[in-house]
Amino acid sequence: MVGFQGSVTNQNSTKYSLKRSSSRQLQRLVKEEDTNIEAAVVLVMKEKKVFPEVHSQFEPIFRQSLIQINGYVCLMYAVENLRQIKFSSENSDHEKKLMKLWGILGQGEALTSRISSQWTQIGFQGNDPMTDFRGMGLLGLEQLLYFCTKYGNEAKAMLSRSHHPKTGYSYAIVGINMTELVYHLMKTGRLRTHFYNKFTTRCVFHEFDSFWISENPKDIMDFGRIREKYRKKIASMLKDRKTILSASFQET
Repeated sequence: MVGFQGSVTNQNSTKYSLKRSSSRQLQRLVKEEDTNIEAAVVLVMKEKKVFPEVHSQFEPIFRQSLIQINGYVCLMYAVENLRQIKFSSENSDHEKKLMKLWGILGQGEALTSRISSQWTQIGFQGNDPMTDFRGMGLLGLEQLLYFCTKYGNEAKAMLSRSHHPKTGYSYAIVGINMTELVYHLMKTGRLRTHFYNKFTTRCVFHEFDSFWISENPKDIMDFGRIREKYRKKIASMLKDRKTILSASFQET
């Protein structure tokens, strides 16, 4: 989804117009993931009596708006589908992903068994990580694995900082918690500003790590307060229609 100048205004006005349309076909364009973009452009131009020879800029701008609006709708469906999938230790694919996460963060240490206190070393609450994925389902694991795979060096540095005796935190649990934060920002539509401007992303987990340390917490009991302050900070940033949560560190 490639942004263009004034894209947030274009997308928001387009979405509002389609949502308020008396035509169910047009309303469907902002709700369903299987939108045929080209057919939709033709339909809207016909319904609204837009003539290319008179309004030459309408078609390309409207098409781009629909691509970005539909992209956000598709993203919501994909994220929700992942969240609805419960992690299962009986699913070999789920287990492979979990073992891959350990392989990245376990620093070469072999697990003594599948159920082990070693999981707490990378920030899970107990001996079985499966219980920590209940809220976010497979989405929580996928997000942790993506971050640790794509930003390996930074992920390991953060894990090391999470072991600090004063400012330490449960690495995996906080990662899942940040997934929940972003999920709710997406569901409420607040992330549209970022995605409509540019389809790149700053890792919210990485930024929280820096924010957490800068807040000089007394201990982990400060987590709820600092998380809420961080959420408000992001929500405030996203009110600016020019906001792009661009990457703040080099990819590995």
